[in-house]
Amino acid sequence: MSGLNYRSILTSLIMGGFVLGGIVILTAGCSSVKERNVQKPVLLVANKHSNTLSFINPKTFSILETIPTGSNPHEIVVTPDQRYAYLTNYATPGNTISVIDLIQRKHIKQITTGDYTRIHGCAMPSDGKNAYFTAGQSGYVVEIDTKTNEVTRSIPTHGKLSHMVYVSTDGKRLYTANIMSQNVSVIDRASGELITQIPCGEGVEGMAFTPDGKYLWAANQTGGTITIIDVETSTPVETFDCPGMPVRIKFTADGKLALVSGWIKEGVLTIIDVASRKEIKRIRVGGFAIGVELTPDGKRAFVGCEDSKKAETAPNGQEIITVSGDNSDGVHVIDMETLTVEAVIKTGMGPDPMVMWFPPKK
Repeated sequence: MSGLNYRSILTSLIMGGFVLGGIVILTAGCSSVKERNVQKPVLLVANKHSNTLSFINPKTFSILETIPTGSNPHEIVVTPDQRYAYLTNYATPGNTISVIDLIQRKHIKQITTGDYTRIHGCAMPSDGKNAYFTAGQSGYVVEIDTKTNEVTRSIPTHGKLSHMVYVSTDGKRLYTANIMSQNVSVIDRASGELITQIPCGEGVEGMAFTPDGKYLWAANQTGGTITIIDVETSTPVETFDCPGMPVRIKFTADGKLALVSGWIKEGVLTIIDVASRKEIKRIRVGGFAIGVELTPDGKRAFVGCEDSKKAETAPNGQEIITVSGDNSDGVHVIDMETLTVEAVIKTGMGPDPMVMWFPPKK
């Protein structure tokens, strides 16, 4: 079987999976209870259309546990002490944030954001004192005190449909991707004042800092391009083509490769050489590919897929999703040495946001 070794086959049999077309298909509830106490790190995947969060062993691809969350979880951020996760709940009116106790694997609180609705993007500085969430419809970033889990501030972005938010590596600035105004807002975190707005491209949404912190790459989803921003000067230095609705970006630890998911029916993960901006390969994955994560050793990538019959962006920048309801494209596992799909993990409907969790020592 091409791209499938004996160890992969044995793992699939032990974990209750099966082989389809040379790819191991793994389903929920395959592993023992004991396994969850010995496997580290753990991949967290939110299943948007199942309203759940899955805990996955990134070595065996087995699903350790799946727990309920708030409605339509769209993004995840984990506290620096690795004890809690915050998930944004995007379903209309979308004015809640789920707090997950990762140690107990339990939904413990629902934070209400009131008039600030369609909470989507989330980010947290390294001090972990606050978490930041976009309220896309109102053009604000909502600040949460992580000790009290209460709203402490609302910060205007001065952009239209602010979808994603990121914190600079030094923790001093907030960056929001503004879909409708086609720019990125740079905000002083301490004062909440707008520093500048950086012009990007049509439908700017997903962003990522290069590992050295010098540049911010912004994916212009509907424009089919990526804009590179100089962080020090807050200016765009280059925009290059990346066809196929680029929606999320993940860099390898050495900064040599960028992994870009394509939110199209024939979902793809595009591998880009960072230095030359040249496309190395397009890997066919599930439909409407979106969330991307890498193992700490960089040997595998995980790509979440939307599980939709149809997905599109409305003129006002909102997602319009027609959910399949009877199937799941799942999380596609990419072997980063061969750049091929080696497995598909069926976590639930609409796997999208994902992050690697490092359980703290007890």
